Amino acid sequence: MSCNTTDHEFEDQSQKISQFLQNVGHKIVVMSGKGGVGKSTVATNLAVFLSNQGYQVGLLDVDVHGPSIAGLLGLTGLKLNVIGDRLQPYQYTDNLKVMSIQGLLDQPDEPLIWRGPVKIGIIRQFLADVNWGPLDFLIIDSPPGTGDEPLTVAQTIPGCQAVIVTTPQEIALADVRKSIQFCQKVNLPVLGLIENMSGFVCPDCGSLHAIFKSGGGEKTASEWHIPFLGRLPIDPGVVTAGDAGQAISSLTNHTKEEMQHIVDTMLQQLPTKQKGADSMKIAIPLAGGKLCSHFGHCEQFAFITVTDGKITEHKTLTPPPHAPGVIPKWVADQGCTDILVGGMGEAAQAILQQRGVTVLCGAPSDTPENLVTLYLRGELVNTGNSCDHDHEHGHNCGSH
Repeated sequence: MSCNTTDHEFEDQSQKISQFLQNVGHKIVVMSGKGGVGKSTVATNLAVFLSNQGYQVGLLDVDVHGPSIAGLLGLTGLKLNVIGDRLQPYQYTDNLKVMSIQGLLDQPDEPLIWRGPVKIGIIRQFLADVNWGPLDFLIIDSPPGTGDEPLTVAQTIPGCQAVIVTTPQEIALADVRKSIQFCQKVNLPVLGLIENMSGFVCPDCGSLHAIFKSGGGEKTASEWHIPFLGRLPIDPGVVTAGDAGQAISSLTNHTKEEMQHIVDTMLQQLPTKQKGADSMKIAIPLAGGKLCSHFGHCEQFAFITVTDGKITEHKTLTPPPHAPGVIPKWVADQGCTDILVGGMGEAAQAILQQRGVTVLCGAPSDTPENLVTLYLRGELVNTGNSCDHDHEHGHNCGSH
């Protein structure tokens, strides 16, 4: 948030972010514990391969100090346009839109969009003031480490999941373990781990040689109980393609096949959702027919299915008896994509987010139909509040 941003402007920006994110199917931030592991190359190619499969994809570069996405896609030197007060992302293909600060480096006088140098404010503006349109995937390339940028992503984008990139060396894996713990502390589910630079593809014969001790990434994933998505080799063809602004999909070798395998494995980890189908199942805890502000003490749950922006089904179910962690798991088992609550404990939010459910805290007491209508319009703002009432009485609403 810019030092010149008022509370009202911040709230208005939060509403814009919420409205945009409601039209995004899956939000994935690509992270690494250290630099130089090929994180940006992986993020770029995840976006390209998904878009090649027909998904609508947005690729957002939040590495403010060292942006490289534009270069990897051959967009260096091209300027981004502004229409009204909306920034227009690069239209790389019909299915892929790209946003990087590189497109603004020679335009320091853009008002209303870049109002301050603070990195948090810039990232929020990338989400609020860019004309993304509806997306199946938003892929976010974050700088290495556990600083402002990944923390801002975790706190600003509900339902976001992390893909962590490493190399086989122990020094990289040690930093990966820090990234995993970071994700746990900020309730950012880890979708999976990718081991890059695993082996070497000979430029002469095309064969793969194990020049490093491999398996460290897969072992680390197993130890931390997170999915291992696959491994990519050191391939001179990738370097050549990147320097020429081309994706791995332009190659015709082992590396392209491995990247496709990673994408397929990642898709299997995501909640089942038909490509292109605008369908949601929204859960709301109830007491007396209206939203119950205390998630763990509600009488019933409303489950509302929305298809193409319209309510097509409304069911009311009684939750199981109170016990730690039972209700969040039960809600997820009903196939929900979203849940609207007044307050919810961090443990419950973590369980639901790990199951791919988008959590919005801070909803007012109202009927389920009215709340869903407000949610679809983007008029509900996620406050991230836990259930203060239950905490005051020695209870954790996320556990009940």
